[in-house]
Amino acid sequence: MSPQPNLGQPLPRTPNRFDPIDGARAMDEQLLAMIVGLTSEVTILRARLDAAERLLEASGALAPGAVDAFEPDATAEAAREATRRATIDKVFRPMREAAQAELAATTSAGDAA
Repeated sequence: MSPQPNLGQPLPRTPNRFDPIDGARAMDEQLLAMIVGLTSEVTILRARLDAAERLLEASGALAPGAVDAFEPDATAEAAREATRRATIDKVFRPMREAAQAELAATTSAGDAA
């Protein structure tokens, strides 16, 4: 019987390494790394946002529910959209480059045949 993991131990903040997955393509590895990295970032951001909201509410600087009720104006909405697009481009760049390289290799192999 294999030893049971200690479920009370916290997981490391960042993985030390990734074990290779048999049969995985380079793009699969990129996708897995993206998911792990983004999950870590989202978790950290949620914890920090929660702390900021609680501190602001406790100090009286922010009314409970004010963040949920906030409606951004057109300028703020445009800035958010620009940030969203830039973030998506940055996050998916490695996958896009891997897909382009794979397509180029496939096309080159098809032309050679």
